[in-house]
Amino acid sequence: MKKLKLILLIISIISATSSYAQITPREKGLQAITMDAIKGQLEFLSSDWTEGRGTGDKGYYLASDYVASMFRVFGAAPAGDPSMQSGFRMMGPSQQGPRTAPPKSYFQNFTLIENRPGGSSSLTLKKGGREYSFEENVDFSVSRAALGGKVESPVVFVGYGFVDKANGFDDFAGIDLKGKILVRLSGFPGSGDVTSPIYKKLVGDNQRGTFEVTRKKNEALASTGAAAVIDITLNQDVSKRWGTYRFDNNLAPAEQSPRTNWTSMRLDGKEISSTPVTLTVTERVINLILKDSGIDIAKYQSDAATGTAKFKPIPINGLSAAVSTDINSARINVRNVVAMIEGENKNEFVALGAHLDHMGMDNGKIWNGADDNASGTVAVMTIARAFIESGVKPKRTIIFCAWTGEEKGLLGSEYFTDYPVAGKISDYRFYMNFDMIARDAANDTAKNMAGITYTKAYPKLEEITKNTLAEFKLNLNMNIRSAEAPSGGSDYTAFSDNKIPVIAWMAAMHPDYHQPSDQINLVNWNKMLNIIKLGYLQMWEAANGEIK
Repeated sequence: MKKLKLILLIISIISATSSYAQITPREKGLQAITMDAIKGQLEFLSSDWTEGRGTGDKGYYLASDYVASMFRVFGAAPAGDPSMQSGFRMMGPSQQGPRTAPPKSYFQNFTLIENRPGGSSSLTLKKGGREYSFEENVDFSVSRAALGGKVESPVVFVGYGFVDKANGFDDFAGIDLKGKILVRLSGFPGSGDVTSPIYKKLVGDNQRGTFEVTRKKNEALASTGAAAVIDITLNQDVSKRWGTYRFDNNLAPAEQSPRTNWTSMRLDGKEISSTPVTLTVTERVINLILKDSGIDIAKYQSDAATGTAKFKPIPINGLSAAVSTDINSARINVRNVVAMIEGENKNEFVALGAHLDHMGMDNGKIWNGADDNASGTVAVMTIARAFIESGVKPKRTIIFCAWTGEEKGLLGSEYFTDYPVAGKISDYRFYMNFDMIARDAANDTAKNMAGITYTKAYPKLEEITKNTLAEFKLNLNMNIRSAEAPSGGSDYTAFSDNKIPVIAWMAAMHPDYHQPSDQINLVNWNKMLNIIKLGYLQMWEAANGEIK
């Protein structure tokens, strides 16, 4: 009997050893993606200690140190600037020994220009022989201004200022707008009626659709050569956001109000920005502009919502405007976090990333950004660990990125594509982006909906996704979309602009977006875990196989 038990034990050991030997490197990596791993990382990144990870703020630097430390622990190599150790002191000529290249750090350092309204901007309207002067933050606010300056011009109404030639819209057609001051209606065709056919056509089921359409609308301005834009919002009190308290106001944690310290940032660039300064004005300014203009806003909105009406910009006769902008600027030190796993081909790259920054803190509240986008950053770190744990070198070199400045305009990823930390940007074969992968939409009763957008010219990306989903039986109800060159409100845009194929991940848009209530207690852990697993498996194919 003892001999039989010994034989059975030996057989079981041999069987277990054989079974383990059959586990592929890809599956070994997958086993490293665990619930405890993602919880531990997300709990710290979205904690109060990181102070909302505002771009350039202390909390962001703390969070980026943590991400770099995790890359080091997992075994991903630093891919950033040369490292400068604390306490470093320049040596004199007599002290210098043989020069060696300093080791790399995990940080790609650069600066952003922070712009704050100076408080002394002015708007003057001339109409009917009279001149009306308005003060900043009383009757208008200033945004999208890179430099101080002055401009005076006739005024032209451009509808929504919307350009989408594929769907028959070009609100700038038929007139030279260079140097003009434009009056633009907020929103876009059909934005006032989500049930309208044109809204469904422009936005549809794309969770980021509204943000993508608005971004494209603003980008179209630069091509007009316009000097300034006056945005008008009807039947809404925009001025309630501009007030100040006569006393120090520290809001209670449950209070909701717009941030008071939100400032714009931009990359320095090599040219003066062609994007015009934008003013948002009160209803009394709107009424002065539109009175006796002959413009029927309600009819314009109705016609635009049909998607068939042709519109031509309308000069507003007898009206001119003068805008003077007062801007305070400063250079702010910021950094991306970058790591790498060297591939068999050192000169061919794939990358994955997520923005680490969020909204910071203000008035006694912290924007912890558990979903947006601590969740995506955890995906990048966890997938780095999985590739290391696979035990094999990938065919292509993988770059892992935690971006800064996404909330300021996708700035960290844009800087990277201008100045990649390894190779030339033309050497990059694929990019995957994670943004908000841990929550449920209101209609997600099964709590398993998620979406990707991929580059249409690479249909194998969809095939890989579906096959892998079935093979590993992951509980995800996928909305898979394609676009010629995916772009919008996240960091895949810079890679698409450089003709690099992408997959962009997102789970849901929700009411806590850009609110202090985006907290870890609302996370759908199972969904987040499955998304990270599928993202790793997709990335495995991109790093080792073919995606075309």
